[in-house]
Amino acid sequence: MNNQFYLSLLADPVTKKPVDASAFSNINGVIDARIFLKNTYGFNDWFDGQVSYEKLVSKSSSNLLAEIENYRTEIKFDRPIYEHYRMNGRILDVGGSWGTVREFLPKDIHFISIDPFINCLNEISKSRYEAYACLSQPLNFIAATAEFLPFVSESFDWIHMRSMIDHVQVPDLALMEARRVLKPDGRILIGLYVDGGKSGIISSKERIKNKIKQVLESVGIDHWKDHHIWHPTYKGLCKLIVDNGFEIEDVYWQPRHVDKVCYISAYKVKI
Repeated sequence: MNNQFYLSLLADPVTKKPVDASAFSNINGVIDARIFLKNTYGFNDWFDGQVSYEKLVSKSSSNLLAEIENYRTEIKFDRPIYEHYRMNGRILDVGGSWGTVREFLPKDIHFISIDPFINCLNEISKSRYEAYACLSQPLNFIAATAEFLPFVSESFDWIHMRSMIDHVQVPDLALMEARRVLKPDGRILIGLYVDGGKSGIISSKERIKNKIKQVLESVGIDHWKDHHIWHPTYKGLCKLIVDNGFEIEDVYWQPRHVDKVCYISAYKVKI
């Protein structure tokens, strides 16, 4: 699973033309293919969220044993998702950082993770290492953004996007790129918490809670700052997927979150 199959698939993330690894900067052994839309609406919010996220995951835990147990519980509740969706072949994990989804995948796949967090492999906590067996295995990783994937078209069997599309600066462009690099019979799998859950109805309690967070944020209490770029409902997420050339084939609501978190698989519509 750790062979560098992706080297033959590299492309300039803007022109989409094939290139070799020497076309990119290399930072501490990591190919840097990141393209940022610095003057486009939403960049400052996205960047602020990215910096906050990187600081958060780089913190050491004050209770190692408790954190290990939390991750093991997370694995237990996530496993049924990937028993329901059997990803195989060539898999691109967009926004996947450490590639922890490998914990649930076959050993004979071709897997690569891309993420703008270029130093993520140096920021894997001891607790994650203890909980996730896959982290002891080498990982194919490139620093890149979802909107500009550094691969030639029709390269992958599956695109995996878990808990990240609501953090993407331009969701439509991210889905367009995913469609481009999928093989003709390829699939995308998107997992996300959706506002209003399965019904799409946001409760009055949730509305009040969100208002309180907004007030606290407005007076400078950063703990409550919302780093999501958008808050899609289930209907809104489905629209994003369909509008960008996919047809939804299956929806799985993760039991742990009681109709709040859905995983949607979709395939490319032939044009």
